[in-house]
Amino acid sequence: MVPYKKLYTPEELDEVCQWIQDNKHRMPATLRLNDATVFTDFRTTIDYYVDIIALHRENPTYGGQIHHVFQVQQKLKEMWGEE
Repeated sequence: MVPYKKLYTPEELDEVCQWIQDNKHRMPATLRLNDATVFTDFRTTIDYYVDIIALHRENPTYGGQIHHVFQVQQKLKEMWGEE
């Protein structure tokens, strides 16, 4: 499980955003992140999350949304057998 952090380093954020962009073509239309979180329009949602990182990366108020991106990355890697 990805540990929660209120703030991430610029390098961490740049890396996860680049990973999302590099793997966008492989992403499913819907994604069940966990028992409580299901993205029915996942491709649009992940674009919004990347926008949040671009606009609010230094604002801890958005730490939860930014954390979702790291959880999504981990979940997709697990689904694809890369982790």
